[in-house]
Amino acid sequence: MRAQRPEDVLPDAENDILYHNIRVRKGTVAAVLRNAEIMASPSSSEAEKRDALAIISELAPSLVALGVHNHLIFKNPAIQQQIDRAAAAQQ
Repeated sequence: MRAQRPEDVLPDAENDILYHNIRVRKGTVAAVLRNAEIMASPSSSEAEKRDALAIISELAPSLVALGVHNHLIFKNPAIQQQIDRAAAAQQ
């Protein structure tokens, strides 16, 4: 196995990829990280945090398909719980 650049995983002309039978859209990991920032921000409202967690929950199966759960642990327990649930559902 060789080291990978983003374009090795998903060529520039493509917007998504089928990975372990789950369609993963370009920008998924960045969107989850951005929403994690919203959840961590003291200036975010409870509604913003709720919306951010809902999107993370929706994207969690894609993160699991990519194997993120095998290498990263989220500091926020609510986020980690969503990732753990998605991982358990895919076993």
